[in-house]
Amino acid sequence: MQPVAQFQHRATQALYAYWNEVRAGRRAPRRLEIQPAQLGGLLLDTFILERTDRSTFLFRLAGTRVSNWLGSDLRARNFLSCWGEADRAMFERHLAAISELGRVGLFTGEGDFSDDTATGSRTAGAPFELIVLPLMHTGHAIDRLLCLLVPLEERAAEVLCPPHGLKLLAAEEIWPEGVSQDALSDSTPALHPNVRMARIVRQGRRQFRVYQGGRMSEAPQVEAERP
Repeated sequence: MQPVAQFQHRATQALYAYWNEVRAGRRAPRRLEIQPAQLGGLLLDTFILERTDRSTFLFRLAGTRVSNWLGSDLRARNFLSCWGEADRAMFERHLAAISELGRVGLFTGEGDFSDDTATGSRTAGAPFELIVLPLMHTGHAIDRLLCLLVPLEERAAEVLCPPHGLKLLAAEEIWPEGVSQDALSDSTPALHPNVRMARIVRQGRRQFRVYQGGRMSEAPQVEAERP
């Protein structure tokens, strides 16, 4: 089971614990088993997606803070459209794996603010943590996703609709107890190696992602994260 220490925000930890309790050892709980009254203040940062096909994950419900972050008119919008162009295909693979295998996804990202070419300045990205949890709505297929997006810094909570969408920084696979990785099949696309295999290294307030180089002669690549 995923160590609790890997969650950066206590709200993420709380939602995962609740989902896991309701799941009760099954592959995923049912949508109607998730009781809003039990989520309390987490509801503001929570949303539910419906998977209609491999590349479409529509918003069905969204908390107030999620709507402020991503735009007030979310209903029936594809969640993948919230991400920058470079990350959409990669995130589509993550969501497909969550839906098809029953694992959980834990992501670190930021609101994407591109360089201001007029002034030469750049607004710092607004970091957040996102967890995506599988749900069953009808039958035994996972066709709903319970998600929570929570800013990691106070200034990030004030961001309204990052102009260039969301940017993916790191991703982790969580395999809850009773969900077997043996379910992996050749039909499931491999995740982008730089994200899937990223090793998070923290030193003081700075955070780094370490990637293994593609050739045997290459040293690992180290990329600094914002504190």
